[in-house]
Amino acid sequence: MDLEVRHLKVVCAIADAGSITRAAAALGVSQPSLTAQIRRIERVLGGALFARSRHGAAPTALGEFVLARARSVLPSIEAIQRESALHTGSTEGRRPLRYVATPGPLAVGLVRELQELFPGALPTLRTEPNLATAADLVVSGQQDLAAVAEYVRPSSELPPGLGSATVATEPVFVLLPQVHPLAARPELRLAELADAEWTLAASQGNGLFDSFTASCARAGFTPRVRHDAEAGAARELIADGQAVGLGQATFRATPGIVPRPLVGSPLRIRHLLLWHRQGALSAHAPAIAARADRVYATAVRRSPHYLDWLAENPPLEERRLG
Repeated sequence: MDLEVRHLKVVCAIADAGSITRAAAALGVSQPSLTAQIRRIERVLGGALFARSRHGAAPTALGEFVLARARSVLPSIEAIQRESALHTGSTEGRRPLRYVATPGPLAVGLVRELQELFPGALPTLRTEPNLATAADLVVSGQQDLAAVAEYVRPSSELPPGLGSATVATEPVFVLLPQVHPLAARPELRLAELADAEWTLAASQGNGLFDSFTASCARAGFTPRVRHDAEAGAARELIADGQAVGLGQATFRATPGIVPRPLVGSPLRIRHLLLWHRQGALSAHAPAIAARADRVYATAVRRSPHYLDWLAENPPLEERRLG
């Protein structure tokens, strides 16, 4: 028996699951069948890959070596398969183009653009509120492309192995209840909201909480963050007059909520595309970024408050590939 790609996938599945039983369930095969298969693989490689115990299966020294090689080889093989599908343009047996997005203006609009750009692929969207998780999914090869929004901060770094394109950098708007005393003002200073009660989605791994608290400190106050709520619940809290919040410049109009810019744009959001540098999409990054530009421009045209801001201010950052 020769070693095959499917054998490497089996080894990785067992290591990831931590036991043959759990790996069998994940792969949809019986435990005895997977046990027999890993034994055949071990015979080919000349030694035990896992030490079995009642606690599960842990890689041996040989297993660690094989795993390291497998994890470096498998993404390249999958990239070849996906690259071939993208180039053929065939609509038969189309391979999924796995796309993950955090909430933002690119998330849904880019699906259609990807379909037009790669007729031989079938784009599939996974929404993921946590930026770090979305990036890890691309690094690990579980997703091919990500569109993410991060709050700009000095310490921000992407995981190794990722390529990136900055689609746009925009100011963060404060979201006020329509009945708020400051809602009629065209723009606000952050310090004017020192006594406000805030709602933030602080656990999304996008730098929001760190950036916000640092900006408030520079403005001379410590914010009172009363609610840690996802976007839908946060909108309800703001519209009901129970809190103020933060939103992207392309925030869609919502009854009861008034978006207002902050003087000096102390908080900024960067919209990024992420891909694996060794992945099938790496060579197509400029074309994908151009499509993302179109999607973002459409979102801007739907945001009159942002159009008003752009009429008085230059864009914060030009697009770049990294």
